[in-house]
Amino acid sequence: MKNQVTFMEGIFINKNNTFFLLGTQCKSCRQIFFPRRESCINCFCEDLEEVPLSRKGKLYTFTISYMPVYHFNPPHAMGYVELPEGIRIFAPLKGWDKKGLKIGMEMELIVDKLWEDDENEIIGYKFNPV
Repeated sequence: MKNQVTFMEGIFINKNNTFFLLGTQCKSCRQIFFPRRESCINCFCEDLEEVPLSRKGKLYTFTISYMPVYHFNPPHAMGYVELPEGIRIFAPLKGWDKKGLKIGMEMELIVDKLWEDDENEIIGYKFNPV
């Protein structure tokens, strides 16, 4: 069995077997960022706190690619999912081949294998139609 390795350290957290994307929120202007930032690009404050983001959002836009891309075999779907916090997350989409995709549909965060190499299974976040 291969080791599971996150594609980017600290991108999500696991609370009681439920995964959440981890963003930051500026303590001054309350702007939320993903991925995490060290300083606010809105007000330049350096006082930010980590915040777990909502697991569900709405599909803002998407594309289905039929060309091979490094680590992703065709066809594969990518899209932006708008979270209730007002930010849009760019992510691979899963389950679209069974349910189809429609702008505005509800999506839910999953953590899944992105690709594998000789020794590791690289895991990351995706969104799946609800």
